[in-house]
Amino acid sequence: MQKKDYSSEHQSSSWQDNIKKQERTDMFKKIAMWAAIIAVSIAGLAGLVILADRNSSSTQAPVESANFPKINENDIVLGDPSAKVTFTEYADFQCPACASYNPVTNQLLEEYKGKAKLVYRFFPLKSIHKNALISGQAAYGAWKLGKFSEMKDLLYDNQKDWEALSDPREIFEGYASTIGLDIEKFTTIMNSDGAKNAVEAGEKEAISLGLNSTPSFFIENKKIQPSGYDDFKKLIDSQLQSEKPLQ
Repeated sequence: MQKKDYSSEHQSSSWQDNIKKQERTDMFKKIAMWAAIIAVSIAGLAGLVILADRNSSSTQAPVESANFPKINENDIVLGDPSAKVTFTEYADFQCPACASYNPVTNQLLEEYKGKAKLVYRFFPLKSIHKNALISGQAAYGAWKLGKFSEMKDLLYDNQKDWEALSDPREIFEGYASTIGLDIEKFTTIMNSDGAKNAVEAGEKEAISLGLNSTPSFFIENKKIQPSGYDDFKKLIDSQLQSEKPLQ
């Protein structure tokens, strides 16, 4: 009978065990390496997020009094021009949030008649609202013909009807007819370079102030973030009780 070589089998088994151990070691090294790469990548991404957040925060710094644009002849002013308190809105007619605030600002102007006025300034968010510019031009045309408030309300109240249209001019002409404007004059102004330049000038002004969303509100030269009517009332009442409005 042939004698079995247990020594040879043992050596073969040990050799295979060593290979398996080496394979496990290599696998763990690869896992560790990829874990390190992922960790570094996450850390780098976190750094970018923090940097972006810092940059965003820097653009949202409070507006300096000297830099906030004063009311001029090109501003749309609603309410008594001599009212003590001025609140300013940078807005986009295709912005749903602006539409939701419109009844609030209308109610404030009614309640604080003679005490507060609203300065409306254009801030079309053209990158996300394709009809922001032309709707602003429609409002501008109505303003030049003395019916800004009426057109403003129609644009906001019927926003869903025109926001997705490739060309909403015909609807805007219908609004102009509804509020009694001369359609030919309105259409000429709405489509003019003057209207386009006025709306885009508002956009540039808003960006220069570090604004990046609508509506953006100010009382005098202080940026505010009212959540609704009651917040507005508190801010306006506080300003009315002060000895004089902010300069």
